[in-house]
Amino acid sequence: MLHITKRDPWAGVSIDLDALQSIICQVFRLFPTQCGPPVPIGLDQKAKYARVYSFRLPSRTVVARLVSPAKPVFKTENEIAAMDFVRSRTSIPVPKVFAYCSESSNPVGAEWLIMEYVRGVEMKNGWSNLGLPQKRKLALDLVDMYDQLSRLKADGCGGIYHCFGSADDWAVTATLPQTKNLRTPRWEPLRPESLRELRSYRNHSIRDTFILGPVNDLALLCPVETIPPPSQTPPTFASEEFFKLLAFNGNPPNRDYYDLPTREKCVELFQSIWKLYPNSTMFGPQADRSNFCFSHGDLHSGNIFIDPESGAITGIIDWEAAAFRPLWTEVCGVGWFEEDEERFIIGADDPENFEHDTSSGDAELRAFFRTELYKRNPDLFTSFLGGIELRAVLHAATDYPRFFCGDSDVFINCYYRLGYWNESRRGAFPWDMMAWWRRRVDLDEEEERLRREAGLPWLYKPPVSSSNP
Repeated sequence: MLHITKRDPWAGVSIDLDALQSIICQVFRLFPTQCGPPVPIGLDQKAKYARVYSFRLPSRTVVARLVSPAKPVFKTENEIAAMDFVRSRTSIPVPKVFAYCSESSNPVGAEWLIMEYVRGVEMKNGWSNLGLPQKRKLALDLVDMYDQLSRLKADGCGGIYHCFGSADDWAVTATLPQTKNLRTPRWEPLRPESLRELRSYRNHSIRDTFILGPVNDLALLCPVETIPPPSQTPPTFASEEFFKLLAFNGNPPNRDYYDLPTREKCVELFQSIWKLYPNSTMFGPQADRSNFCFSHGDLHSGNIFIDPESGAITGIIDWEAAAFRPLWTEVCGVGWFEEDEERFIIGADDPENFEHDTSSGDAELRAFFRTELYKRNPDLFTSFLGGIELRAVLHAATDYPRFFCGDSDVFINCYYRLGYWNESRRGAFPWDMMAWWRRRVDLDEEEERLRREAGLPWLYKPPVSSSNP
């Protein structure tokens, strides 16, 4: 199979913003004249997996998030359950959702959420204007967020979903046991077929009214790959199986003939590193016994809002990829506090070694973040520092295919060439790199020939002999 091009997630989708405005009036019981027109949020709406609009109401501003059709029903159901779960069990500022529809067969033409407007600015936009005291406050809030999420555990890796108690599970208003928020209401009942499909893939209880279900990791939503259905992304109950699920783009694998061998090597490298920690409760086979921790799944500085005056976190958005995962996959810092690219090779890029630091205050702030992380939760600190190698391999395993400028095999070559596998301590490298290199070159040449014969573009120049490890 030869991939052709990057897909537009909104191709063929027709959005009716007038219908969305009418629904907002219905939800808040307003006259049409009381709801302002939709105002786009974001610079390039069509490039996003979600289109976001704000609406001005008499007493508030609300945000409507329109969801692209990738992973229909399941992705939105996961996002709603994740937000309810975190809001009900932590003090993390999660925006309230007033109503939602997880089926595209509604007047708007897409799945949608209507939620409260989050005050503040995106962390990436407000960072440079913060003083050191405000940055320290933000660091403390990030530590607190990681700590609270890490204490939400399950015995498997997977997305989170609500249980269904009634025939149509519509407009639930009962308070969850021992929680402080109501369950988010639906706009209208699910169709019977959607309800049956949701029930068929969610059969492992977590606690109270939540269930472990199919994974909606961003790695499984690659726009140049087949997006695997829920049946191919079930919960897993071991870190090794979770890694394979992401590396192979589902189970059974959805990688093509030319891409799969590289992903298999990423899995082999992960297994080899993983087995170096036979007694670790953080990184090796024994770690799975400590259960898996809840994580956001797409935590970057554009999804965190802060108060530009105090530096405090005011809201965390976009929970569609939230799931229970191994702790080491998620605790890597956010924005300026993310150190993986500074301390380790990521993709094809050598470590930056903090070369962009501009003052002694930078080192002080990093030390403060690490110290507070350790004081709050030593396991978080260990995952932050010690999990970097596993995260780098996971990044390579889930990168774009080589034909679309992915760096998975480049990472493997650099990892070997730069000596990250210390043979004096770890023994022989897991495989013969020269044999692997020859096979990779043969596969690249064959794929390039087939693409040329089919009149398809080759978007990534195959390696030359000078890159030989």
